[in-house]
Amino acid sequence: MSESGALVGIDLGTTQSVIAHLDANGVATTIPNADGDPLTASAIYLDGDNAIVGKAAKQAAAHHPDKVATFIKRYVGEGQYYRSVDGRVFRPETLSAIVLKKLKQDAEKRIGPISKAVITVPAFFDDTRRKATEDAGRIAGLDVLDIINEPTAAAIAYCLEGRLNSDSPAAVPDLQKGSPTVVVYDLGGGTFDVTVVQLSEKQFETIATDGEVQLGGKDWDDVIVDHLAAQFEEQHGFNPADDEINGPAWRESVANLAESTKKLLSQLPDAPLECFFQDKAVRSTMSRDELESLSRELVTRTQVVTGLVVRDQAGLAWKDIDRVLLVGGSTRMPMVRRMLEQVASKPPDDSLDPDQVVARGAAIYAAIRASQDADSEMLIDRHLASQLADVVIEDVNSHSLGVQTYDRQADKAKNSVLIPKNTALPNAASRVYHLNKAGRTHIRVRVLEGEAPEAEANITIGECRITDLSPNLPIGSPIQVRLSYGANGRVNVMALDMTGGGLAQVEIDRRAGLSDGHIRREAEWLASINVQ
Repeated sequence: MSESGALVGIDLGTTQSVIAHLDANGVATTIPNADGDPLTASAIYLDGDNAIVGKAAKQAAAHHPDKVATFIKRYVGEGQYYRSVDGRVFRPETLSAIVLKKLKQDAEKRIGPISKAVITVPAFFDDTRRKATEDAGRIAGLDVLDIINEPTAAAIAYCLEGRLNSDSPAAVPDLQKGSPTVVVYDLGGGTFDVTVVQLSEKQFETIATDGEVQLGGKDWDDVIVDHLAAQFEEQHGFNPADDEINGPAWRESVANLAESTKKLLSQLPDAPLECFFQDKAVRSTMSRDELESLSRELVTRTQVVTGLVVRDQAGLAWKDIDRVLLVGGSTRMPMVRRMLEQVASKPPDDSLDPDQVVARGAAIYAAIRASQDADSEMLIDRHLASQLADVVIEDVNSHSLGVQTYDRQADKAKNSVLIPKNTALPNAASRVYHLNKAGRTHIRVRVLEGEAPEAEANITIGECRITDLSPNLPIGSPIQVRLSYGANGRVNVMALDMTGGGLAQVEIDRRAGLSDGHIRREAEWLASINVQ
């Protein structure tokens, strides 16, 4: 099949997004946006048929908070963004698609048409969020080649960049003495992941992963915002954030100040703070020690998760870990690096830019996929394809996968786990269940992600109906249910009527997902507006 166009990798981040590609010489390069910046702020200013994406939109939030959308990634997988933007209620997929369209059109001005894209997601994203990310790519007009976990993409970049490109700053792992085991510590603007990966020259095997989808640099920013609000109350007797009319705009403006202060304190021992509300002002200085004291609980949360992944999930001790890789801009904070060096007894590795390494790894992965896909082989240089064609990437599921059953004795809906957490992907498992009522002609299978024994404590991906069962089935008739995880973490379900032999394979009716028709409508709307 003859195709033309570039392959790209996209890190669709909570606060910053990055697009990269791998050239014919094996060089993974971040593609700058129209302003010449490698990072594009994941912020959108909407005004009618015009959308501004990036730094200007982020700055506009202080003056027009009702027209600006930020931290969209924290709402991916939900039915709608948490508030209206420019008077309209949006789904997070559509807002994410606006950011993706900006990345795509800026990149195409530099490298020409883009044929296929790999988009990264946090390892801890469930199926609903993964599908929403795919849908966002489709709305933006991208042919999404695959979804890949951010820590896995980072490990690919750390391992392969230096092998494909001798000028890369990456410290190439010594694979002659065995298979090193690395911890990828990924603390971004809004999400946190820890993944243990075992490396060999042509294989990446994820051993365990965990994280939090609501923990990232934004939470450190909020600490500074709350500190300023407390100072306002102490000095002037009121909290600006509590003002129903002007409070949101104040908080947005101070959030930008907080982010710049946090970054400054990663370089300097103290930084000035100055903010205003109506005719009042607060002027003070924050020290790095003060910020670290106020946010100690946040870094401790990441330390606890990291320890659990290494010790309990991967079954390793820190002496078994050869390297700790830093991913995400928030890892630049000295308190994070100091904590990791203390627990790992070795300095963490930041030889590649923590903000850009995920996108560059995704670009390499796109080339790996193309080298192994006959339909995409024309998209990649033959010599480069020969280097990548036998690379094997093995990921794991971040959530257990099961179905809802009913325990009559306990009078509770239960989670019957078929594929436990941290199972190598792709994977499938089946189990035989029995009808609890005679004469049923259809059954409903509710698919769950999570580890809790009670069904309601888990994530409901969606449900499917198995119809046309054999007539007059007695109570206790066997039905075999088969669940599968794809290599990219996406879920499918099958069911077998073991009496009549009827097999049903159906697409899950996902509670929060978009239909093909809805995706087309959103894509048409996005195509009709001006994105800059």
